[in-house]
Amino acid sequence: MKTTVFLSLMLLSASVWAETLTVTPNSAVRLTVSNREPNVIAVMNDRIVEANSAAGKLADKKTTDSGALIFTTEETAPFSLYIETEKGFGFTVNAIPVKKSQGINVSVINAEAKADAVAQEWEKTSDSYSQFITRTFTAAMNDNIPTGFVKNGRVNVSWSASVLANFRFRDSVSFQGKHVRLLRVNIENKTSQPIQLNERVFWVPQTMAIAFNPTVNTLRPHEQVTLFLLIKEKPE
Repeated sequence: MKTTVFLSLMLLSASVWAETLTVTPNSAVRLTVSNREPNVIAVMNDRIVEANSAAGKLADKKTTDSGALIFTTEETAPFSLYIETEKGFGFTVNAIPVKKSQGINVSVINAEAKADAVAQEWEKTSDSYSQFITRTFTAAMNDNIPTGFVKNGRVNVSWSASVLANFRFRDSVSFQGKHVRLLRVNIENKTSQPIQLNERVFWVPQTMAIAFNPTVNTLRPHEQVTLFLLIKEKPE
């Protein structure tokens, strides 16, 4: 008998297994899925419009109003599922069914996600360069992502050897604008001595501005602070 998808069941079981993955377009990701409970996959800042697999591999599938995919399977052997979104982002899920596994709840981040068109308006509406910097950092520090910016997986930065020797980096998040990229990362003093924080130490090529939250001058051993880095992007 085909399995019917019950949204209430999905929310109850999948919430335990919530996970975020960064995926490069046209790549493949291996996921353990349940063959007894509904599974859900969503793409951040996008909507899934296609989900194709070999005939009979999926017992049922549907998309929610928000564009997430809910599917069930009764398979016991691995199978592939190709997913495509409204914005043309495609990737393959190599699914590994596990009977005792609870339904998964996976949020996918497009590693190369582009900013929405309105992001350019955010960048243009400031009266000056300094006002743009202040508006952007103030929004980010209040957990208000600038209008039109999208979260993506471009978190890698070529930090200097001295920075890497003194600081530990955690929870890096990148937000892509039209001509700028905003990086938010928690940094920790991993040495046994206090370190004076100097913005210039963290500068990388194309840096526009740097800010710390909270604003501190010195970071004691094992203390953390959030670093915001605004990077100028090359025109597309």
